[in-house]
Amino acid sequence: MKKILILSFLLTFYGCAISIGNKVADVADDNNVATNGNSVYHFDGHSMIAFNKISPKKRAAFEMLNKTIIMPAIQRANLSVYNSLTFLASEEQNEDGTYTFLYIASPYLENEDYDILSILVAVHGRPRAEEYFQLWLDCFAEEQETLLFR
Repeated sequence: MKKILILSFLLTFYGCAISIGNKVADVADDNNVATNGNSVYHFDGHSMIAFNKISPKKRAAFEMLNKTIIMPAIQRANLSVYNSLTFLASEEQNEDGTYTFLYIASPYLENEDYDILSILVAVHGRPRAEEYFQLWLDCFAEEQETLLFR
């Protein structure tokens, strides 16, 4: 019995192992990106991911604000920031009923302004920007989490 258990453990462990480090990264000189299997590494940039947990009742409003106000404002204020951003919307609810929306900046431009309120102020003026920003904040079920990657 003990031999069968050890044998099944070894077969499971080695049979399901993920190969790590057996591929050499290919570097594409034109855009300074290395690829290794399914992973992509940017040598001259960082990446940022902002996780937004949105209330189910505010999902449509959050999506509309991003598509019609926030992303166009970013495009008008700073085209390089706009070009570095991707906005992703989830199709299914999380276990707690919220929806997760992502802003992904790749590459993250460290010397550029990604602050939504300041971008809205630059494009729409302070009073209108504060109205839009409050509508945006009212959609959140939890505080936004932001992660930076090298």
